Amino acid sequence: MKSNDLKYSEYTDIEYYNNGAKDATIPEEVNPYEFQLKENSKYMNNVALVTEKGEKITYEEFHTRVDEYAKALKEKGVREGDRIAVASANTPSGLYLKRALYKLGATVCAINPVQKDYLKEADIELVNPKMFIGINMFSKKFSTITKKYGVDSLYFSPFDSVKTSFKENTLLNLYLLFSKNFVFDNNKKVSTYLKRTENSLDSISIANSMDKYISDITFTGGSSGTHKGVMLNGNGLSTVTKGANYVLPLKPGDRFLGNLPEFMAFGAFAMQYALNRSLEIHLTSKAMPQDFAGEVYRTRPNGVFGGPIQWNAYIDYVLKNAGDDVYEKYRNLSKMEEKDQKEFYKIVRDALENLDPSEKKQLDMSFLKSGVSGGEQLTSKTENLTNIIFDVLGAKDSIYNGLGMTEMWAPVCVKRGNLNTNGTIGHMLPFVGAKVVDPVTFEEVEKGKPGVLFVTGYGMMEGYYNNEEETKKVIKTDENGTRWLNSGDVAIIDPVTNEKQFIDRVKRNFVCGVENVYPQQIENLLSSIPEINESIVTKIPSDDLQFVCKYHISLANPDIDINELENKINNLIFSTLGEAKLPHYIEYHEALPKSDNGKLAWNVLQAADNEKYKSDTLEKETNTNVKVLK
Repeated sequence: MKSNDLKYSEYTDIEYYNNGAKDATIPEEVNPYEFQLKENSKYMNNVALVTEKGEKITYEEFHTRVDEYAKALKEKGVREGDRIAVASANTPSGLYLKRALYKLGATVCAINPVQKDYLKEADIELVNPKMFIGINMFSKKFSTITKKYGVDSLYFSPFDSVKTSFKENTLLNLYLLFSKNFVFDNNKKVSTYLKRTENSLDSISIANSMDKYISDITFTGGSSGTHKGVMLNGNGLSTVTKGANYVLPLKPGDRFLGNLPEFMAFGAFAMQYALNRSLEIHLTSKAMPQDFAGEVYRTRPNGVFGGPIQWNAYIDYVLKNAGDDVYEKYRNLSKMEEKDQKEFYKIVRDALENLDPSEKKQLDMSFLKSGVSGGEQLTSKTENLTNIIFDVLGAKDSIYNGLGMTEMWAPVCVKRGNLNTNGTIGHMLPFVGAKVVDPVTFEEVEKGKPGVLFVTGYGMMEGYYNNEEETKKVIKTDENGTRWLNSGDVAIIDPVTNEKQFIDRVKRNFVCGVENVYPQQIENLLSSIPEINESIVTKIPSDDLQFVCKYHISLANPDIDINELENKINNLIFSTLGEAKLPHYIEYHEALPKSDNGKLAWNVLQAADNEKYKSDTLEKETNTNVKVLK
C-alpha cells in the first residue's frame, strides 16, 4: 500500500514531502529482522558498528553474529512467541541479542538495568517472561527477582566494545565460561549462508508466521504512574523507520552516534533506524548528558539524536569556550526579559564568530547533517542557541525537533531543520496521520485552534499488555474503522502550512534530569504520612534539570514539627522513588484548592506556579510559606 493511498490520507502531511515519500510503500514483512536484512543486503561490506576500541564490524559480520546468537538462544529454549526480558546496553553483543530474538519471533521486553529495584521487579512481574537475559554486572540485582518469579536467567558480558584491560577481559571470559553462558567466535561469514538459499539463513529461518507480530513490550508509567507494558508491532517498527528515511537527510554509510539506550522507545527507534538505513554506528558507553558533547566531537557523526537535556549540555560545553562574560549571562538567561534575551543571542553569535581559529576548529560542526531533539519539549531558548551554534560552527542544518510517544514507536511529527518554522514540531512523518479534537466531545476543531492531538498510523501499539481498561482510555476507533491514539498533548495545526505546534501536555508527568516524574505517584505516597492532610505536586522549570518538583502541602494540624516532617518526606520519597522525585520547593497551605466536584485542583496551583517561577531560583519569592530546598 502506498503512503498516499492510506485510508487516513486526508489526515497525513504527505503532500509536504517529495515524490519518493509519496510513492513509498508500507513494508510487507511482519518481522523487523527480515526487513533489516533486506535493507542491508546491498551494503554488506559497509561498516555497521564502530566500538569504543575502534573495532569495525561490517553488516556481513553483524548478521553472522545475529545468526550465531539465534542458534544459541534456540538451543537455550527460546521459541516463537516467547516473551524474553532483556537488560542490555548499546554494545555489539546487546545489539546482536535483540535482533536474534526478533529473528526467532520472540517478544523483547526491554528493562532499564539501572532503574530502581522495585521497578525492575514490576517489569518482570507484569510480563511474566519465559527467560531473562542481562548484563552479568547486574546479575546480583536481577537474580533475586528472577528467582522470586521462577524465571530462567542468562547473563553475558557487555565489554565486547568498551575499553578494558587484558586482565579484565580474561576474567570476564572465564566468568562467562564458568557460568555456562554463550561465547561466539568471529570466523564464520553470513555470505556462506546467503549463497545456499535466497530467502533465509541456513540454520535458523526467520520467524514470519505471526499476524501482527508483537516484537517489543516497552514499559511506561503513563500520566499517572500506573505501570504499563506497551505492545509494539514488529511491522510498525519497520514502517516508522522507513518513514524516517524521508525526514532525515542521512544516507547509507553516513556516521551515526549510537548513544540512546534501547530500553526506551526513542532509543530503540533510533538504533533500529540507523541499522535499517545501513549507517555506520559509533557506539558509546557514555550515555549521560554531561558526556554528550564530548562523544559528538569524538565520533564526529553525520547524525545524532538526543533529548533537550543533552542539547543543553552541548550548549553549555560550547559556550564555556565563548568567554566568562558570555557564559555567565547564559547561566542567567531565564531571568532576562525577552528583549534582553534577543540581545544576548547576538552576543553569542559575535563571540563564536570571533573565537580564536584554533578554538573554532576544535568546535567545528561541519560534519553534522542532522541533529535531532526528542523525548521532551524543546524550549525556545535551547532551540535558538543550538541553531546559532550550528550556523556559526558550520553544521549543515538547524536542529530537528520532534514529538513522539512510546505508544507510536516514538516519533510522529518532526520539524525538519530549515524546511520548517522554528517553534513548531513540523509535519507528521510519512505513514502517520493526525487530527486535533475537542477534549470533551472528541470532535475535530478548526485549524488554528488548540485541542487534543490524536494520531494514527502503522506504528501504533496494539494495546497495553493485559490491560484492556487502560487501552480503551487512549485508543478510539472512528466510524471508518480507523484506530486513533489520544496523545494527551495539546496542539494547534497551522491553517496555512499544516505545521503542528505543541502547546502543553494534558498529562501531568514531566521529566527531571533523565527521569519521568509522575505527580500522582508522589501524592499517593505522601498520603501515607499522618502529618499531611492533602498534597499536590507541581513542576517548576529548571535550567539544569528541565523541571523539578514542588510540593504543595496542607497539614493535619498546625503544631507539627516542620523539620521532622520534611526529614520524613525526604526519607520516604528517596528510598521509594529516588532522588528525581524529591522536592526542590515546599509550600504550605491552610487548604488546597478544589474543583466544583470536590477534587483537588492541581491545575490551579500549576498555573500559579507557571506565572511565579521563571527559573530554578527563588530570588523573587516573597511568600514566607515557601521553603527552598537546595
